[in-house]
Amino acid sequence: MGQQHTPSPQSHVGEEGSSSNTPIWGTTDPETGLLWICPDNEYFVPRDPVMDFISDQLFRNYNEAWTSWTAIPTENRNAWFDEFMRKHMSLPEHRAALRKAYNARAARWLSQKLYNLRHGGRGRRDWLPQDTANQLFDNWATNEKFQEKSVKNKQNRAKMEGPSYVGGSIPMTEWKRKLAETGVPPESENYTKLSQERDSQRETDPSSSVCDNDSLFIEAAGGFDKKGRVFGYGAAASRLKPTKRSSSGIEDVSADEMKKMKALTAQMTQEQERMLEEQEKMRQMMIQEREMMEERMAKEREMMEERMRRMQEEMMRQMQIQLKSLMNKGSGSAPGDDDHAGDDDDDHNAPV
Repeated sequence: MGQQHTPSPQSHVGEEGSSSNTPIWGTTDPETGLLWICPDNEYFVPRDPVMDFISDQLFRNYNEAWTSWTAIPTENRNAWFDEFMRKHMSLPEHRAALRKAYNARAARWLSQKLYNLRHGGRGRRDWLPQDTANQLFDNWATNEKFQEKSVKNKQNRAKMEGPSYVGGSIPMTEWKRKLAETGVPPESENYTKLSQERDSQRETDPSSSVCDNDSLFIEAAGGFDKKGRVFGYGAAASRLKPTKRSSSGIEDVSADEMKKMKALTAQMTQEQERMLEEQEKMRQMMIQEREMMEERMAKEREMMEERMRRMQEEMMRQMQIQLKSLMNKGSGSAPGDDDHAGDDDDDHNAPV
């Protein structure tokens, strides 16, 4: 294992003015230039730069078709953690907690990347070689244990065993199928339990808490539209028929739930309108900034063109002045040349 840099921690003054040897997490050590870090459950302080380092480290070193973090050889994981410790500053007593957080974050990162790879297809990968990706797909397709686990996880996600405040996260069609099999809405048991907990002084008959969910949802969603559709039900809306409530107790429960659902719908509508207004403001600001930038660029372009035009005019003027000067010099030397030529002729014609 590599040795970690462990110089004396930076000392700083605490809130009460007392001196402390605890390092300031997220600062750079003046001696080594490395970042001071500490564990925070399954994360780190500071969080983002450390997570970026782990991501980059796994990008660089994932060169085999490992299907999980624990499938990577122990020596590889130890070497990567040693490199992680060499590149950061920490207190010796934090090493075990840092290793735990490192394993948790690395395992989570790899699990998410492999999930995206499986659901994105063979052609959608940008962090590992193509032959490694193909080998992973082959392993997933032929590994019976993995296939069984995948099917089991899908079934678990579709179960009705959700939090106590909802009826589950299954689709409406699956909810209808279970209702047809049992004759009891799947969420009625949860509703009865919550009713008893909210009002322990009122005796609640389990059978009386089975409310007409279709009618509640239809009323809260605004009823059927002109085409016989209900918001949130999709194609199943064509099979819905409003039913009458059979007792005053059910009417009270239904009215209360309907008010809550209407209030929630109104709140969601207001929030959506607020978000749309903010988006419109941002769009207008971007348009104004773009127009101002275009106007500024147009002015700068005009100024540049004007400067170029003036420079060209000045160059032409200077060239004309030089040309005139040369022409004047040429015309002034011509008569003298003729006189010399005449003298030579006289010398030749003189008698000997």
